[in-house]
Amino acid sequence: MRTLLFKKSGEIILEDKFTEKKEKISTLRHYLDCPVIIEEGLLFETFFNHILNEKDFFNNIFKETMDSSSLDNFIEEWNNPVDNLNSDIKLIKAYKVFDYIELPENESFVDIRIDFDGEGESGEIYNIEFIPLNVLKKIPLMLSENMSIHRTVSNLKGEELFFKGRSFTLLFELIGSILYIITIHNTPEERDSAKKKFIHIINGSNIIDILEKQKEESIENQNYEEASQIKKILDRLSNGFINK
Repeated sequence: MRTLLFKKSGEIILEDKFTEKKEKISTLRHYLDCPVIIEEGLLFETFFNHILNEKDFFNNIFKETMDSSSLDNFIEEWNNPVDNLNSDIKLIKAYKVFDYIELPENESFVDIRIDFDGEGESGEIYNIEFIPLNVLKKIPLMLSENMSIHRTVSNLKGEELFFKGRSFTLLFELIGSILYIITIHNTPEERDSAKKKFIHIINGSNIIDILEKQKEESIENQNYEEASQIKKILDRLSNGFINK
């Protein structure tokens, strides 16, 4: 098996685990099926520049993922001056999740995905979906080997189902997840417009109060896993919309 090591210096090392042979490579297009390792301290800017260096290739490979959007829509924003001096995000974390989704009327299914979040100093979660790309440049990117299986029983709750363990993430999975989150609203302008609409909806509802109450009830019932999941949802809503 071959793995890709992304070094914080910007080098990409291809290693054959059987022969232990290592070589420096300059393209990603032939290695989408390789597991990824990210060196501690690698900045999101360094990793994302590897994608932009071959943006036409990735625009084509992930055309379905990005739908009507493309990397070209975000080049101008990416080239803006770095603007993360006031950012509370200390780490961008990618990690694999297996989510068993129970549906009340239809057949249940398993969602296997790579989640992509910002993390604060105390582990609070930040919604990357609505953050301009130039804000993310100087923030370290981490790819976790940890994997967990959850069961989702409603749109608001998730709980640990089977176990936690270790897994690997393919380059195709990682890049696809990043591009999906970044381009989901098509352009920076449409993203900012969608964010304003979400803020209006959240401020006009009592969803935060409902979730806070559910979290307190879970703690009282010593269901700490469920409380943790609800806190993550609250973090994403608060840090992704309300305070930004």
